[in-house]
Amino acid sequence: MELVLEGEHRFSRYALIFHLEALHAGRSRVRAETRAAFPGVRGGAYRALVIGTRAHVLVTKRLLHTVRTRAER
Repeated sequence: MELVLEGEHRFSRYALIFHLEALHAGRSRVRAETRAAFPGVRGGAYRALVIGTRAHVLVTKRLLHTVRTRAER
């Protein structure tokens, strides 16, 4: 199963895709995939700030951690 969230702003067009996989004993696995386009010079600069600094990786890992914590409650 997939849940796809799409959006855009001045510097990019993006999608955040959650992949949900049923496991055993009522458990599930959630993976997150991101896709983005950064058009133009400003988009390139924004990409360098967000992707180049690994800020995106940290935010995505935090998001998945929060999903896990809430699901396990």
